Amino acid sequence: MDIRQLEYFLAVVEHGGVNRAAQHLHVAQASLSQGIRQLERELKLSLFHRTGRNLVLNPAGQLLLEPARKVLDDLLAAQDIMRGARELQVGSITIGTMPEMSSEAVAAWSGSFTRLHPDIRIDLSEFASAADLCDEVLTGHCELGFTTFPVPTDNLDSVELGVQRLLLVMPPGTDPVDAREPLELARLEGVPLVTSSSALRENDIVATVLRRESVVPRISAQVPNRHAQMTLVLNGAASAFLPLRMATAAHRSGAVVAETRPEICTPFGIVHRPGSLNPAAKSFVIQSHADLAHWNALIAGHRADGASLLHAALLADDELNADRRTASDAERRTASDAERRTASDAERRTASEETIANA
Repeated sequence: MDIRQLEYFLAVVEHGGVNRAAQHLHVAQASLSQGIRQLERELKLSLFHRTGRNLVLNPAGQLLLEPARKVLDDLLAAQDIMRGARELQVGSITIGTMPEMSSEAVAAWSGSFTRLHPDIRIDLSEFASAADLCDEVLTGHCELGFTTFPVPTDNLDSVELGVQRLLLVMPPGTDPVDAREPLELARLEGVPLVTSSSALRENDIVATVLRRESVVPRISAQVPNRHAQMTLVLNGAASAFLPLRMATAAHRSGAVVAETRPEICTPFGIVHRPGSLNPAAKSFVIQSHADLAHWNALIAGHRADGASLLHAALLADDELNADRRTASDAERRTASDAERRTASDAERRTASEETIANA
């Protein structure tokens, strides 16, 4: 039997006769009748009681009904999966983020996706607030939005990714801190701080935590973005609260980084419009979740061995970078081997053609 015969069989059952089934499938009635008879010959069973022009399922036909439906459902599911696979080969994903969710972090999480799907373009934009970001996602200008929670709308679906930790990043040359002991926020009275004028939600969170510790923050500078914050810190102008990923980069540039007590952190994740995502966006969410979970697992492993949060993050980054270099080297070797095989095949074909020509 073939798929077309099963489709004819189900159409006759569901539309109550050959004529209406043929009209629904846009085929000739004679072709449909012939397909049903061929199916019965192959099964060596009659599937219908024939009374005049009417076809009524007999017991054998009743037995075939559910298996036939399952076969066609499975076929449609396979076609959907393959269609999704084709859509993952080309196209683009529009992603929004906000100042509290630095673009560097989103870019880091999208690295694996880009390597797996190099022909998918990622269009990344930053918006001033969670409200602006959610508006862009609701209107369809962005398929995905990376944001801290909560968000100011109930009209979006959300995927929680984790908690963003803020560490205190101090200028190079600051008296070293004991990495094993968090820095008490109460000691920050009078310490100059630089804030980002665009990270309003984060500024409110920091200010609230400091007030609880009876600390009046001394804001010595307010700059447009995180890059400017880190630049002022590295130039010795002030300290700043920065996410863990940026704190590790600042540490590698000479900054002094400290965990704080109490911790300052915010939950974060992805928002999107209700309903199913397109295959590329869905794959991006899955890959981002997996990459972040892997990074967190590496950090947790090093912390279990006694490393501080900063040191554990540095070790995790080193491991991930080493894995990427190993993967890149393997890809280059595979490509080089393929080129050599292609060249060798071409040389053999040329030699064979010359032999035939000289014969």
